[in-house]
Amino acid sequence: AVLAMYSNPTYDPNTVAVHDVEAAGAALTALDEAPGKPLLANAYQERYMPGSTFKVMTTATALQAGVISPASKWPDETSWTPPNTKNPIQNYGKHVCGGDLFEVFRRSCNIPFARVSVEVGPERMVEGVRSWGLESKIPIDLPGAATSTFGGDAKSFKDSLALLAIHGFGQGGVQMVPLHMAMVAAAVANGGKMMKPYVVDRTLAHDGTVLTQTSPEVWRTPIDRPTADLMTQLMIGVVNEGTAKCCMKLAKGIQAAAKTGTAQLNAEGQPQRSHAWITAFAPAEAPRVAVAVMLKGVNATISAGTGGTLAGPIAKVLLDKALRVIPE
Repeated sequence: AVLAMYSNPTYDPNTVAVHDVEAAGAALTALDEAPGKPLLANAYQERYMPGSTFKVMTTATALQAGVISPASKWPDETSWTPPNTKNPIQNYGKHVCGGDLFEVFRRSCNIPFARVSVEVGPERMVEGVRSWGLESKIPIDLPGAATSTFGGDAKSFKDSLALLAIHGFGQGGVQMVPLHMAMVAAAVANGGKMMKPYVVDRTLAHDGTVLTQTSPEVWRTPIDRPTADLMTQLMIGVVNEGTAKCCMKLAKGIQAAAKTGTAQLNAEGQPQRSHAWITAFAPAEAPRVAVAVMLKGVNATISAGTGGTLAGPIAKVLLDKALRVIPE
C-alpha cells in the first residue's frame, strides 16, 4: 500500500477544475508549459539517475550469482581502469576506498561495485537487474507510470565492459523511478518479495457497500530470503556506521536500514550537479514501512550535498511519523 507520495513542483488543481472552459484550458496550458513538469507526478511518472542506491541491486545480483560473499575483499584504491577504456573509475570525492563487503557497502565505494559488475558479466547483470522489474512499467493502479531502465542490454554491454562497470554503481544510463526505488527497499524488507504498489484500498457504493477490496500481490521475487537477510545487515551498516550515520537514528531507538546515493550528473571538470537519494525501511528486524527520497540536482545547494546529508533527514522524519500510525 502506498501511504504517501509527493512531487515537486506541485500545482493547484482548482485552477483547472472550473466551469469556465477557457480559463481551465489556459490554466492547463500554463501548467503544461511550466518548468519542472508540475503535471507529472515525479514519484512514479519520472525517472532519474540513482547513483549509489543502485548498489543494492548490484550487490544482490552478485550474491545471488555466487560471485561475491560476505568474505569478499577489495583493495584500497583511488582509481581503477575497467576493460575497453583508458578512462579510470574513481570513488566519490576521489577517496581511497576498499575492504570487505560490509566496509565497501557502508562507505559506498564505487570501484568495488564497478569491478563486481564486470565480474558478474553482461548477461547475468542484465538478467539480475531485470528480475527487480527494470525495463518493465511499474504495476501501480494509477495512469502513466514510468519504467526504470538499466540503460542497455547484454549485447551492448559485451561491446563495452567499461559502460557495464559504470552502470554497476548507478551512473551512466541507469534511470530509476523513485517509487521503484522504494519498492527495492521494500523487497529487501519483505524477504525478497517485491509487491505491486497500490493507492486504492477499496471502492465503495453510494451506500457504503464495498464494491472492490485490494489484496496485496507479489509482483516479482528477485532474491531469496538469505540474500534479503544479508542485504538488511548491509543496509543497517549504512545507518550505524556508514553514509547515513549522520541522519537516520530513528525515534525510540528503532533501527532503520538504508542505502544512500549521490548521482553525479556533471561531466569531469564541470560544476558539480547531482541528485541526492536515500532508500530505507524500518524497523529493520520487523519492517513495516519503506521509503525513497530523491532531491533533484536543480541548484547548487542540493548538488553540493549528498544523499545521506540531504535526503537522509527527510527519510528519518517520514519513517518516524509513519511508524507512529502504522500498527505493529
